[in-house]
Amino acid sequence: MDALNRAFEKAFAHTATKETLMELLDCLGSELECDRIAIFEFANDATFSNTYEWCHEGIAEERTIFKHVPIHRLDSWLAKIQRNDVIVITDLNEIKESDPDIYGMLKGKKVSSIIVSHLAFHGKNIGFFVIENPASDVISEKDSLMPGMRYILSSLVYSDHLIHKLDRLNHSDPLTGARTRVSLRDHLKTLTEINNIGIVYAEAISWNKYDNKYSVLKEDQMLIHTGNILIDVFGEDSVFRIAENEFLVLQIDISQDEFNESIKMMKILLNEQKLVAAIGSLWTEHPDASPEAMIRQTHMKVTEEHKKLTENQVQNKRDELDKKLWGNVDNAQIDLLRGDDYFREAANFLTENSGDPIILVALDINYFKLYNDIFGRKSGNAFLESIADAIRDQTEKLDGICGYLGGDDFCFMFQTKETEHSKITPIIDELVNSIKYADGFAPALGIYLSVDREESLVTMYDRAMTALSSIKGSYMEHYRFYDAEYFRHDRDSKLLLMEVKEGLKNNEFIFYVQPQVHGQTAKIVGCEALIRWKSKGQLVPPNRFIPELEKSGYIFTVDCFVWEAVVKWLKSLIERGIKPVPCSVNVSRVDFFFTDIADHFIELVKKYEISPSLLGIEITETAFTDNTDSILKSVQKLHDFGFSVYMDDFGSGSSSLSMLHTMQLDVLKTDVKFMSQDDSDVRAISIVESVINMAHMIGMVVVAEGVETKQQWKTLAALGSNYAQGYYFYRPMSIEDFEKLLQDPDKIGNSPKKAGNQMVTNHLQFKDMIRDGLVSETLLENILGAAAIYKISGDKVSIVQINQHYTKLTGIEPGDDEGLKKFLTGVQIEGADNFLHNVDAHILEGLESSLKLNGEEIHARTFLLYTCDDHKLYLSTLQRAE
Repeated sequence: MDALNRAFEKAFAHTATKETLMELLDCLGSELECDRIAIFEFANDATFSNTYEWCHEGIAEERTIFKHVPIHRLDSWLAKIQRNDVIVITDLNEIKESDPDIYGMLKGKKVSSIIVSHLAFHGKNIGFFVIENPASDVISEKDSLMPGMRYILSSLVYSDHLIHKLDRLNHSDPLTGARTRVSLRDHLKTLTEINNIGIVYAEAISWNKYDNKYSVLKEDQMLIHTGNILIDVFGEDSVFRIAENEFLVLQIDISQDEFNESIKMMKILLNEQKLVAAIGSLWTEHPDASPEAMIRQTHMKVTEEHKKLTENQVQNKRDELDKKLWGNVDNAQIDLLRGDDYFREAANFLTENSGDPIILVALDINYFKLYNDIFGRKSGNAFLESIADAIRDQTEKLDGICGYLGGDDFCFMFQTKETEHSKITPIIDELVNSIKYADGFAPALGIYLSVDREESLVTMYDRAMTALSSIKGSYMEHYRFYDAEYFRHDRDSKLLLMEVKEGLKNNEFIFYVQPQVHGQTAKIVGCEALIRWKSKGQLVPPNRFIPELEKSGYIFTVDCFVWEAVVKWLKSLIERGIKPVPCSVNVSRVDFFFTDIADHFIELVKKYEISPSLLGIEITETAFTDNTDSILKSVQKLHDFGFSVYMDDFGSGSSSLSMLHTMQLDVLKTDVKFMSQDDSDVRAISIVESVINMAHMIGMVVVAEGVETKQQWKTLAALGSNYAQGYYFYRPMSIEDFEKLLQDPDKIGNSPKKAGNQMVTNHLQFKDMIRDGLVSETLLENILGAAAIYKISGDKVSIVQINQHYTKLTGIEPGDDEGLKKFLTGVQIEGADNFLHNVDAHILEGLESSLKLNGEEIHARTFLLYTCDDHKLYLSTLQRAE
C-alpha cells in the first residue's frame, strides 16, 4: 500500500490527465516491480485494443500490435472480467490444459505470471488492465491493491476520454469529420513562412427549397458527402467546415500543378455524386497578403459562382427536374409519419431512450419504378401500403417508431438489449417474411446497430443507407447490417490516399517492366510498364493500393506519373545508345474522365521527341463499355498518330464483338491463366484458340498474358498466338535489370511494325491460306491423306465422317459401322492397351502409331478433337508406309 501511495503522489503532481495517466503507469510499474502494465479498452464493434502501456526497460512495446482484437479471443476471461473478478495466474503451466488459447498467447509473450482486473466508471464498462510478471508480494497483496488501482485507472481513462471528446467538439465537426473554425483559427496562428499556398472555398448548394420531402436529412447527407470528398482529395488536416454549408481547404507548400489536379479531381467526384457546389480557388507563390486576406479574396469568387448557379433559368431547370423526380405525388394511403416530421419524432425517440442500443433500418424496394411500369401505379400503391402496414405492425410490437420518406423509401427504429447481429436477425426475418412481393421486387433493408448513444440520427441513417446500397438489386440477399470493419476500411482508404500523395512527393513511386516475347522464338519484342510503390523501403502490393486509387479517382495522378516516367526512360535509352523495344502503359477507365487521353499522349511524345511506335496504350476491356463515343474518338486519334492501341484483359468484361470491329485496335491481350498447365483442359484450349482466330481475322495481334509453364507456351505457339507474357519467361523487373537484357542481342527479337490497319508478322497461318482461297479442298484432302472422324461412347465406336482416301484405303464406306468394327478388330496397334489414354494426353500434336492392314504396314496419327460428358470425337489419318 505504501508503494501504491507513493505512485499516486508522484503521478498526481501533474495536471494534464494524459500525462497523469502515463506517469502513474510509470510509477506503478517501478513500485510493483513488473515487466508491463497495459490498459485494454473495449470498442463498440466487439473488439478490444491496447490503448495505454508501460514497459520495463528491455521489454518490447506491444501497443501497436493489439488493435481491434476480437473479444472472443478472451472468452475464458470475459465472464470473470465483467463480474469484477480479479484473474490471477501464478504459474502459466497451470492453464496449459484448461485454457490452451490464453496459454499460447502468454507463452509467446514470455509471461509466467499475470494479474488481470476489470475497468469501469459510473456503470460504463471500459475494459481491463493487466500486470505482467509482478513481484510475488504484489500477487499476495492483490486484494488490497486492486480496488484502489482499478478506481484510479478507470477514472483517469474516463477523464481522458471526456477531454478528447470536448477537444473534438471544438476542433472536429461531428457531422462531416472536417476541422472547425476554432481549429482553423489555431492553424492560422502556426503559419509563419509560406513558400506557396493553395486555397479552395466550397459552398455546398442545396435544392431543398424545391423539395418538400425530408429536407433536413438530405441537407445533412449532402454535407457529409461533400465533406468526405474534400477530405479524400485534400486530406483531413487541410479541410475546415467554417459555416453551415461552407468548407475551406488550406494547402501549404503545394505545387500549382498538383493543386490544379486536386481541384479537377474534386469537381469530378462531386459531379459523380450529383453534388452541386460553388467553388472558388486561389494559388499563390510567396504570398504578400495574409492567409486571412487571401481567404476573403477566394470567398468573393464563391459569391460570384453561387450567383451564376442560382440564376432564374437554372432554378427553373432544377425545379422542373425536381418535379419530374418528386412531383408525382403518390396516391398510396400510408398513415405513417413523413419526411421531416418522422425525423423530428425519431430524434425525440433517441432522447427519450438514451440507454440501450438502437436499431435503425432503411428500407426500399428493388426496381420499384419497373414494378409500376409492369403492374401499374394502382398496384404499386397497394404494394407500398402493404409494406407500410407490415412495418407499422412490427414497430408497434417493438415499441419503436417508423416513417415514410416518399417514393419507395421507409425507415424505422427500435430499442434493443442485444448487441449481436445474430440475435436481431429473427426480428428482421419476421418483417421480410410478412411482406408479400412479386419475384424480383423484394424489399431491401440496410440495418445499423448503434451502441454509441451520442451518434447523430443522420449518421445512423447514413450508415444504414450504406448497408442498403451494398445489396441493392440483389436477388439473394434481402438485408445487410452495416459493418464496422467496412467503416474502418473506408477510413484506411482515406489514410492510404494521403500516404499516396506523400509518396508521390517523396518519389516513392517507380515502375517495373515485364518483357513480352515472340510466340515462336521467346525473344523479347516489347514490355509492359507496371506501377510499383516503395513505401518505407518495402514494396506495397499493387492490389493493396490500385483498387483504392481507382475508386477515389486518384489513379489518374499516379497514371500520369507512370506515363511520363516511361516516356522519359525510353528517351534516355535512345540517348545512351541502347536500342529500346516498344513499351506499353496502362490506361484506366477513370483516366478518360480527367483528360483527353489522345491529346495527352501526343503531347508527351512530342515533348520528349520519341516515336509513338515505341509506346503502346493498354486500355482495359471494361473501359470500352463507358463513354464509348469518347473512347472511340481517342482510340482513332491514337491509332492514326502511330500509337499501338491494346485491348487489355479481353474476356473479363462485356464488350461486344462489334466493338472490336468498330474500334481501331491493334493488339488484343488475353489472360490464359485459366488454361491447365498440362493441356488437359480441351475446353480452355478451344476458347483460347477461338479468341486468337477471331483476332487474326480482323487484323489484330494477340498477346497471351499469364503464361506460367513450358507446355502452355508450346500450346499457344501451336494455336498461333503472336506474343506471350508471363512468369515462365520473365517476372516484372526493375528497369536496370531490363536494360541488361536489352544489351544482349541473343535475347532480343524484331519488334512488330504496323502496316496499314494490320501488324506484319512472319508467322504462317494455315487457316488464313484456306480462308483466302490459296488451298483448295482437293489439295487439303491430298495433304491430309486418308482421314476419318470417330465417335466413341463407352465401348461403342461409330463413324462420323470419312473422306474418299479413307474409303479407298480401308474399303469402308460412310455409315458402315459394321465394316469399321471389323476393320478395328483386325487392326493391330502398337501400345493398344493405353492407346486412347495416350491420345488424350497429346491434344495438339496427336499420337503416332503403326498398324497392320491385310499384312500391309500403315502409319496412323490420331487426335482428340472434342470431349463431352458421354462421348469423345477423334480424328485419325492413315498413310501407307514407304
